Amino acid sequence: MKIFKTLRSHQPSFSTADGSLDLTAPKAWKDLTQQQLHYVLTLLTTFEDHTVIKTYMFMRFTGIHVVKRDRFGWKCFVRTTWWGKRRFFTVQAWQVESLLSQLNYIDSYEDIDVRLEDIKGLRAVDVNLHGVCFLDYLNAEKCYQAYMLSPSDRYLEQLALILYRKKNGKMAKRIKMDAAQLLGVFFWYSHIKLVLSQAFPHFFKHVDTDDSSEYNIIDAINTQIRALTEGDVTKEETIYNIPCWRALTELDRKAQEADEFNKKFNNK
Repeated sequence: MKIFKTLRSHQPSFSTADGSLDLTAPKAWKDLTQQQLHYVLTLLTTFEDHTVIKTYMFMRFTGIHVVKRDRFGWKCFVRTTWWGKRRFFTVQAWQVESLLSQLNYIDSYEDIDVRLEDIKGLRAVDVNLHGVCFLDYLNAEKCYQAYMLSPSDRYLEQLALILYRKKNGKMAKRIKMDAAQLLGVFFWYSHIKLVLSQAFPHFFKHVDTDDSSEYNIIDAINTQIRALTEGDVTKEETIYNIPCWRALTELDRKAQEADEFNKKFNNK
């Protein structure tokens, strides 16, 4: 029963007037509690079939208990209070499919706008990396790209050490995570990349349309640094320590200027 107290969204309500039962489940990533988010991530690392995952989610979040299957469908019950009377009802397969449609948000992770706020006592940085220095952003990008090229948990663990900090803001030396937390780190940074690409469209358009067949993250990082320092190595330390959003703003402006120059040059 303790699990249901932490994962159930709301107590089911039962109308004695018409016998209707109102069941509530989170309808978006942002509606999930921290416990619910970890549960969903655990399901995603356990099952491949999203219908199975959504069924587990709906049953757990609404507090439905399945009793048995009979010729009418699935006989279930809920409690309208934690220790209240059982309310029995029968649900058919087509009804379950209809109810599960409200959980379709788990089919896409790039628009996930929440993350696990705490892992092993380490606190998450800003959800969109505001306040994170440019050097940490570059290292985070390096870890993410390394994972995309060669999936390994160690790259996600390295990424997590950048995204999760001690109370004093410093990085931990190591972090041990379960499969759900590792997936959460990947989902979160994938969302960050979407947010940044929308905020700085000129710069990330240039990165995404790189003509090279093999993406070299080291070359890409060095190119970014040269663009900001204009070749002056004495400025590198300063560039590394400025907030990443400020650095990306400048890179986006330079990319926009390059676009405008190319348009004028090509029109001549």
